[in-house]
Formats: sequence, C-alpha cells, structure tokens
Amino acid sequence: MASGEDNDVTHHLRNAAMYALGLGFMTLAWSKDKLRGYSTPNPISADDLGARIEYVHDVFESWMRFLPGDFEIAGKDVLELCPGSSRGTGAIFLAHGARSYHAVDAFPLAARETPDFHELVLDCLPDGEVSPDDVERARAIVRSRASEHFTYAVGRGFDVPRLCGGRSFDLIVSCAAFEHYDDIDRTIADCSRVARPGCQALHIVDFQTHSRWIRDRDPNNIYRYPEPIYRLFAFPGQPNRRRPRHYRKAFQDNGWIEVSVARSRLVASELAGPSTTGLAAPFDGPDMDMDMLDGVVLARRPN
Repeated sequence: MASGEDNDVTHHLRNAAMYALGLGFMTLAWSKDKLRGYSTPNPISADDLGARIEYVHDVFESWMRFLPGDFEIAGKDVLELCPGSSRGTGAIFLAHGARSYHAVDAFPLAARETPDFHELVLDCLPDGEVSPDDVERARAIVRSRASEHFTYAVGRGFDVPRLCGGRSFDLIVSCAAFEHYDDIDRTIADCSRVARPGCQALHIVDFQTHSRWIRDRDPNNIYRYPEPIYRLFAFPGQPNRRRPRHYRKAFQDNGWIEVSVARSRLVASELAGPSTTGLAAPFDGPDMDMDMLDGVVLARRPN
C-alpha cells in the first residue's frame, strides 16, 4: 500500500513540475509565432539533403504499411493535405503508377522546392520496387512545371474544394497535418466533397505534445490544461487536442465507412503512469485513448 501511495505522490509532484514547464514551452511557441509567423514543424534542416530525402521516403513507407492490401495505387488520383516543406511523396506516388498527385496547404512551405530534389527522391527508390517505365514517367512529370499531374495549391483559408479546383480523388492522405487544423469536422466535410466513390482516406496523426524537449519527457503535456488556459496561447497550427474518438465520429458523420484509428505509437512503459494521470477534463476520461501518441486514421467512401 505504501508503495502505491509513494508512486501517487511521485506522479503528483512530477506532473506539477511538468505543468509549470509546459506553460513555459507554450509561451515560447506562442512568442515564436508572433515574431516569425508560421514555419514548418519538421525538425529536419533544409541544408540536410540526405535527411530530407530519407524523410519523404519514410512518410511514404508509413502510409504503405497501413494502406489496405486491396487498394492499388496504379491509375489513381492522389490528394495530399498539407505536405509541409516537401512534395517528394508525390514524386514517389507517381513512380508507383499514380495517375496524378495534387497537394493543398494553408502556407506555401513547399513552394521553393525544385524538380532537381524530386528527381533525387526518385533516384533513391529501392531497386525492383517500381517499374522503370513508371519512374521515367514520374521524372517527366516532375520536370514539367506545367504538368496537370503534379500540382500544388495554397490558400490561407484552407478551403479544400476550392484549392482542388473541381477535381476529385481516389486517395486522400496526410502526415502530421490533421492535428494542426482548428476544425477537423470542417476539413473532413471538405475532403468528403472531393472524394470519389470508394476513395480511401489515410491520415497519420501526431496526438502528442510538439515542443521537442518536453515531448520526450511528458508526451501528453498539452492535455494537462483546461481549454481556457490552453487557448490563451493559441496560434495558427497549435495542436488542436482532438483525440481518436473525435476523428472516428467526424468521418462517420460525413458518411465514410470502415472507419478506424490504428495505434502506431504508444506511451513508453516507463512514462505510462505519469503521462496518463493529472490530465484536464475531458482528457482524463477512459474513452480518450491517452496512451496513444501517434495514430493512423483510415476510412473509405462507399462505392
């Protein structure tokens, strides 16, 4: 009994310290936005070419791990939401036979990326993974700035249907984007308007705290604060604190089927106790899946 009480006291003291530290990190993030404006949360340096190439391949491979086995990329039109600083994933989709790739974003973070980079991404495809003909087609498309098969649209209002210009898609993907949307219900409704019958949605969501030092030590830190306190530090792109249940409901409410959230990363065992206690309501509830740090939202439009 004493041991359990000691653990409770230890967790309480640790969580109180993390609460105070988290306020400091949120203040820093808020101040940085006011001084510099929005910037990509991707920690990879723009000068580290090898790491940038590896990152886009890792993102694509992560999608492929969760893409339903009966879904074929060949011949499909792909939409990526908020690719951040790189559209390299689009080059890889084209090399796998996708008919087209279109990316939409609220900020022009990938506007300066060059065709040379996309070709380097294609150079790093594993041998035998794709057909040489598809790779050559992908090269031709990414070299052509006028191609309708590799496009990019940006708008601060992030009106997805408008940014898609009347196009519709067979596959809609994102990686570490949805957690930054102020209104996931609206974004999912917008995606529903550009999704074809049978369209597959696949979204990797980072549910945890984003500030790098505290993320490793208290991954659920952003959930320790009541909504009024958290919103005092609001800025564009601040994590929205939506949980898996919110994604399931939003997709189901918009008529998607086969909706699920796969667990791709859980709280480390040594942090499970402190990281899932001392959280603000409603995040202290049993239906919030607070042990899930990263998840993959999957859904399909009816045929």
